[in-house]
Amino acid sequence: MSTEMLAILGVTVAVAAFVQGSSGLGFALIVAPVAGIVDPGLVPVFVLASMIPLNAYVAWRERASLDLRGAGWITGARLAATPAGLALLWLIPERSLGLFVGVATVLAAVVSLTAPAFAPGRVAYVGAGAVTGLTETATGVGGPPLALVYQHRPPAELRSTVAAC
Repeated sequence: MSTEMLAILGVTVAVAAFVQGSSGLGFALIVAPVAGIVDPGLVPVFVLASMIPLNAYVAWRERASLDLRGAGWITGARLAATPAGLALLWLIPERSLGLFVGVATVLAAVVSLTAPAFAPGRVAYVGAGAVTGLTETATGVGGPPLALVYQHRPPAELRSTVAAC
């Protein structure tokens, strides 16, 4: 990989970290498409590995606002869905992975804009966790379902719970 491509990835990760650290989501939505253009083989491993330090920091910083109940349901469902995400990763040809990431991202945005406000409960947590386990394992982008569940909650709760999950 050329120095220019490494610089592009570095700047992208820095911008994405700022966005996620401020808003609670967006890191993978920014990094995954750029990484996929630079080298499709970077998705999802590079995206997932590069967000670990950020998520650890945000979860610690916002720990007082963590939704432990929701995080438990989300994490359980996410772990249960991870093998299906891995199978999906093996089934999707590398050249089509970018399209899959794009469609998943646009679909998540549409759902977020059209879904009515609701108080999240066990069904929402489990559903978001399962979709997150599937999409994040396959593409590196797993935040949108969690953002949908927490979009009407306090920002610190969204940031801490998304980071912890």
